[in-house]
Amino acid sequence: MKLHIPDQLPPGKDAFPQHPRDIKKWLSNMPQTNTGDLTRQFFTGLRKLNRQSVPGKTRLENVELMRPQARAIFEYLKKYFINRTLPLQEKSQKIVSLNQSLLQEMICAYKILVQDVAAGVDTRVDQKQQTLAICRAIRYMNELLLRTSLVYDSAPADTWIDMHSLYAYAREHQLHTTNCVDEEHPAGRTSIESEYKQALLFALARPTSMRQSDCERVYRKLVDWEPLTHLSNVQQESQVNRFFCVRLEENRPPSYLTQQDMDIEQIALTFDTSRLVNQLRKDIGQSEQKPGSISMGEHISVETLKALSMSWGVCPRRRFSRAGKGGRIEATIGLNNAAQAIRNEGKKPVAEKNKSDNNKTASSLTLQTIPSDMRTDLDNAGYMTHHEIGRPDDDAWDNVAKGRILTDTYDRERKLLEADKLKLNKEDADLHWEIVNISAGGYCLRWNSDTTSRAQIGELIALRERETDGSFQWRAGVIRWMQFSRSTGLEIGAQILSPKAIAAKAQRYNKPNEQPFDCIMLPGIRALKQGPSVLTPAHAFKPGDRLNVTMLGQDMTIKLTETREHTGSFTQFQFANNETAAKQQKAEKKKQSEKNPDDFDAIWSSL
Repeated sequence: MKLHIPDQLPPGKDAFPQHPRDIKKWLSNMPQTNTGDLTRQFFTGLRKLNRQSVPGKTRLENVELMRPQARAIFEYLKKYFINRTLPLQEKSQKIVSLNQSLLQEMICAYKILVQDVAAGVDTRVDQKQQTLAICRAIRYMNELLLRTSLVYDSAPADTWIDMHSLYAYAREHQLHTTNCVDEEHPAGRTSIESEYKQALLFALARPTSMRQSDCERVYRKLVDWEPLTHLSNVQQESQVNRFFCVRLEENRPPSYLTQQDMDIEQIALTFDTSRLVNQLRKDIGQSEQKPGSISMGEHISVETLKALSMSWGVCPRRRFSRAGKGGRIEATIGLNNAAQAIRNEGKKPVAEKNKSDNNKTASSLTLQTIPSDMRTDLDNAGYMTHHEIGRPDDDAWDNVAKGRILTDTYDRERKLLEADKLKLNKEDADLHWEIVNISAGGYCLRWNSDTTSRAQIGELIALRERETDGSFQWRAGVIRWMQFSRSTGLEIGAQILSPKAIAAKAQRYNKPNEQPFDCIMLPGIRALKQGPSVLTPAHAFKPGDRLNVTMLGQDMTIKLTETREHTGSFTQFQFANNETAAKQQKAEKKKQSEKNPDDFDAIWSSL
């Protein structure tokens, strides 16, 4: 086993103290009232300790003493990962890197001990201490996966190969199922196999396609879900594209077992998640009575459970191939912004051939019936961001100490002081997206700007593209995944919900005096037997609600039926207008009457 650890040098005259008694004294003298200085001292001390030759038992005792202080720092720093717009400003990114570096140093402290024992350098460490060190290392690796996912970044290099190596060593020496006491664990104890399987599940859950809050909820729930999975060293033909494969000698996360994996002679494990998926489907069925429930506390929404059952289920086949396509594309994010952009497109002169189309009802909305001109009043509505203020001359440590959160709002307010950059801040933010590749199902877009974007998982995105006749059309979609790295920047995956869209206003039928909501009407697609639908603000309406809708200068009443899509930003409903609903009700009564020939209730009024 060869883990990635720094070189160990004999301690010199000015070496960092390594006796546990000295470590206790050092920790007690930490400046608790100055978080920035405390974090700096702790990080520097741990880093020095990881580069000194220390007996295994002493190293383990030292790092165990340091865990409570490390946890306090992690709890303080994690505020910088939640609800932050991407890409992060430079100072914010430095604090993110600090958190990850500190996690890596904690991991490294335990890996050094295991490496020394495996190489025969230290023979005084017993199996219990080895088990504890491996378990701690993998647990901190899990947290590292979480923290990088919260900023939609990939795991640091060598993370997976080291995790695989640690687990393979523990499995070989029968240490993987032994319980370890852990006061930070919800159950108070855990095991190497439990932590390892949680890491596999988290990677397979596709955290880059989840909102940050959902990502943390899923991570915490893995401790309950992990026992429903199974790791085995047996591969069978029947498991191809159904089970997952873990290549212990490769630096990559698990993936679906393929026929090629069966033919390679290499150490591999199969990961069976079928019991877990079956349990998730049962949970989804029980929760269907409460569609669109808000994710609060530890509650995981039905939509997230459905996504997890797909990610952990049978391998899906890609419906569309991708094709590269460069150039910029105009995009706007958020329901209100999208509705406003679509209305602006409709400010062009009205073509005579389209005037007759304004009389189309909502039930007849199809791709063929949408007029090119869309007229309705334009309301001012914007995208809400977080508001935190800091000073430009603070360094990363000072910002940690003072709790300043560096976001796009902070940077804009700082730049307002610089007159020469004022124009840049007023530049149209919708013009910064570039197309990386495109398929029939959606787009991969890259953010080409030094400013932060409005992108969030589950957010509505509208894309403006030229049609074959030379006109422009807005397409409605949803952001399914995000990925950020220093080299490529921020990239997002947008799935198209409809190739055309109409901006509208909606209000409840029984509340005619309330402020109308922005909504977007999507046409039906006859070829796919897909009816028309409406995009509304999340949690504003529910199935069964009757709405007054103003669209294309016409008023109509619709009834919301089935929920087709629900995210934290919008809800997509199928609907029927009054005429359609009446026909459906009449057809249903006729059907029931035919089932019971002795039921004469339907004819009494006609006698």
